Amino acid sequence: MELLDRNYYRTCDDTKLFEEGKYGPNAELAVVLAERLAEVQFENDKEIEELRERAADFERDANRLDDEIYLLQQKIDELELMVSMRDDIIEELKKGN
Repeated sequence: MELLDRNYYRTCDDTKLFEEGKYGPNAELAVVLAERLAEVQFENDKEIEELRERAADFERDANRLDDEIYLLQQKIDELELMVSMRDDIIEELKKGN
């Protein structure tokens, strides 16, 4: 009879099992609830791992973008220096005329 109870409990939704647990707890119900808990835990662990992988991907992207920002800032500094030097040359030429 116990296996039949367990198979019956496996067909019940969670709400029914929770109610049964409140008012008529038994070993077969405990086994089925433990199975459900293990399934939920497995799914949660899988989702956590996927989210960790996504976070690592985002971190790699952010680091790559930081590197790109650094290189672009270097280029901006170089161009600003060139403009400054050009302005100095123009001033020199104006003074010479």
